[in-house]
Amino acid sequence: MNKLTGTAALLILAAMLSVTAIAAENFITAGKGVSYRDLVQGTGERAAPGDVATIHFTGWLDDRGRKGREIYATRGQRAPVSFVIGTDRVMQGWNEGVTGMQAGGRRLVNVPAGAAFGDRGAQNVVPPHAGLIFIIELLALEKRPQ
Repeated sequence: MNKLTGTAALLILAAMLSVTAIAAENFITAGKGVSYRDLVQGTGERAAPGDVATIHFTGWLDDRGRKGREIYATRGQRAPVSFVIGTDRVMQGWNEGVTGMQAGGRRLVNVPAGAAFGDRGAQNVVPPHAGLIFIIELLALEKRPQ
């Protein structure tokens, strides 16, 4: 009985660890070390530099490859964010992480410190030299004029 209970506990622990750890497998690496994995594939045209992306996101501090403290979630504020992809109005990690997404898609994006806020951090929310983890949902995409 104890052996079965111990085995069950190990299986539960392994399942919990696999959910909280962000494994490197199945990730695509973009420039500056940003990596991403699609959780839900969207439809329609793919996001490209110059397009306006409207997203919901949840962001966490990267705690050695695991989701650390949550830093912000737009759904809780009921206020999605819009930005022009490829500009310096947002962190480089978002530009690279959103490129190629399709409306309705959800993507897990790992952003190293150099593609996030670097050595300056952000307003006592993100410490200097911190990597970030995001789940980004592309709500809408406005294509740039051809």
